[in-house]
Amino acid sequence: MNKYRLDRFEGTFAVLVDEEAGGNELPVLKERIVASAKPGDILVIEFDSMGSLKHVEILPEVKKMENA
Repeated sequence: MNKYRLDRFEGTFAVLVDEEAGGNELPVLKERIVASAKPGDILVIEFDSMGSLKHVEILPEVKKMENA
């Protein structure tokens, strides 16, 4: 599982930032992430063997506070 911060929306894309890997940006289609996600949310993402999004969930606020 990989953690990304939802940075912003640009058109049909959501721009995710991998802060652990130097701030690399990953654009993904908005429809592929959780509909209730908003900028600033931390997303936990699992990729399949082809590199496609397999599972996406929003990290609950409690866990975000513990990791701060």
